[in-house]
Amino acid sequence: MTFQSGERKNDPMNVEGVDIGILLTLTVVVVFTCPAQSSLPTLTVLQDFNDTSSVDGYQPEAPLLAGKDGVLYGTTELGGDSYNGTVFSMTPPGAAGGAWIEQVIYSFKGGSDGSEPVAGVAARASGVLYGTTFKGGTSSCGTVFSLTPPSSPGGPWVERVLHTFTCSGDGGYPSAGVAIGADGRLFGTTQLGGSGEGLVYELRPPAAAGGAWTETVLHRFTGSPDGNAPVAGVVIGPSGVLYGTTTAGGTPVNGFIGNGIVFSLAPPSTEGGEWTETVIHNFGDTAKDGSEPGGLLLTKAGVLYGTTFSGVVFALHPPATTGASWVEEILYTFRGDPDGADPTGVLALGNGVLYGATSVGGSDNSGTVFSLTPPSSPGGVWTESILWNFRGGTDGSSPEAGVLVESGLLYGTTSFGSPDAGSSGGSVFVVTP
Repeated sequence: MTFQSGERKNDPMNVEGVDIGILLTLTVVVVFTCPAQSSLPTLTVLQDFNDTSSVDGYQPEAPLLAGKDGVLYGTTELGGDSYNGTVFSMTPPGAAGGAWIEQVIYSFKGGSDGSEPVAGVAARASGVLYGTTFKGGTSSCGTVFSLTPPSSPGGPWVERVLHTFTCSGDGGYPSAGVAIGADGRLFGTTQLGGSGEGLVYELRPPAAAGGAWTETVLHRFTGSPDGNAPVAGVVIGPSGVLYGTTTAGGTPVNGFIGNGIVFSLAPPSTEGGEWTETVIHNFGDTAKDGSEPGGLLLTKAGVLYGTTFSGVVFALHPPATTGASWVEEILYTFRGDPDGADPTGVLALGNGVLYGATSVGGSDNSGTVFSLTPPSSPGGVWTESILWNFRGGTDGSSPEAGVLVESGLLYGTTSFGSPDAGSSGGSVFVVTP
């Protein structure tokens, strides 16, 4: 697909548990060991999206969502019945060593229902999934949709378009998914719209079932000093404050367009008031802190972790006192070989360790899965370890979405692979550290 200038695809989401019954079908399991590690982490391919049979999807680029009973949910940008993308589920085997089961739960038609879902899905406890499509809809500028699970196992999921973007005042081309607020409101970003620099929007659910959802634009970016091109989505912090990034804009660097920002959006004190945007970090203000930031991970302690497309892993520590500045800490800078380059996905946290993926680089320039272990004492050096070097063969290549940490295992997707190996449509994998 063709993306707008400066676009990357990241998708941070706030999600809750899912209770879903589904129909099962067969998939593929291939196991590898990594020769570069003395502890020999393993990678298992749970699903191989083969471009010669793309009904099951093609080119997954979004993060996975963990549901109830270990079921995973994801999207493919292309493939499906009409080759306009899919939403799929992956059900774990009933017995150890068995095959995971993939099912396409919705295949986009490319019309009013949308096309090219490059972002992942979020879920409510009811089991309803929410997501976006980059294109399609009545104006071909993308949609926000819901998928309601069947009332009985084996029935069809029901898709509903909650909003169709028009590429004007309401935004257009959402490359990120949605974050779900406590009251059911959906929050997200679009790359275009507003004054042309992108925006942050809210979708409010109807008062009565079956009614129309209401979109409100919370902030329109202007480029400088508040950033432009918000490719990643937002995360929701305490008191409903939203945090996000723009891949460009902010304070100009050496006379050129800025390197991007991290921003906060604080809700109004009274219903219907204006949201307040604050630039909490401008890339380029700190030496060698990178450019083109992606999605954010927000911890319970209020720390924001993220990556830049230029290869920096950073942390932003909240102010110690009201009115003080956020403090940036550079945790790691990628070199390309052998540790990877171009980290595009959102980081994950497990037992204090950060996990992620690089879309390229590594020993075969096909991407890596990595961990970053914090120092034993404050101010020390974080330790990076390569957990998997993708070979670009049957194990896939270009893991653009980061990883999901579940029960000590790392789940993710690759967008491509080797046509000769039969995996050029990408894969779903799990790494056992």
